[in-house]
Amino acid sequence: MRRLSFFYKIVSNHSPSYLFNSLPSRTVSQRYPNCINNIRCRTVSFQNSFFPYSVSQWNKLSPVIRNSNSYPIFRNNLLELIKPLENSINKIHDPLGIKLLTRLRLDFSHLREHKFRHNFRDTLNPMCNCSLEPENTSHFLLHCHNYDNLRLTLMSDLNMIDASLNILDEVNLVQVLLFGDKKYDLITNQKILQVTITFLKETARFNEALF
Repeated sequence: MRRLSFFYKIVSNHSPSYLFNSLPSRTVSQRYPNCINNIRCRTVSFQNSFFPYSVSQWNKLSPVIRNSNSYPIFRNNLLELIKPLENSINKIHDPLGIKLLTRLRLDFSHLREHKFRHNFRDTLNPMCNCSLEPENTSHFLLHCHNYDNLRLTLMSDLNMIDASLNILDEVNLVQVLLFGDKKYDLITNQKILQVTITFLKETARFNEALF
């Protein structure tokens, strides 16, 4: 939140000029308005530094958020995207499932990117063992080849709840999988979170003790 908020100030040229001048050029694609060309990174350390990481996260935001007319509007739009629902567990009675869900919400789970960021001694790099990319929440839920078959079931179950969920962009889909959506009633949010919890359990990725 803080990183992207500051990045908005840089992009909108409300920060020292040397920061604005350090930005890569913007994309010219009409399909991705106000996106910025990603920075090529040879090392994970550089990839996680301010500009490369911020550019990648900025490009994942919806055009509505990226094109906010002012800093307060941008912050409010971003908060609406990332803050959990007030009734965040939606009366689900599954202690293990809620624990797994909460760890992903906090970016403090068994996933290698989470452990690497929190300096776990047994995690020397954040890369997933599928060798595709860092094992973060988005990768685990939507991309990792280790769970392709289970993901087909996940997406099929989501389609039965609301077909429009399958056409969400990556950032918003992960948000809905972890928190539900305020536009849905309690029962629908319960179904969404239960589908996510079932996926988390069936992957067996979190079976070992974290500590």
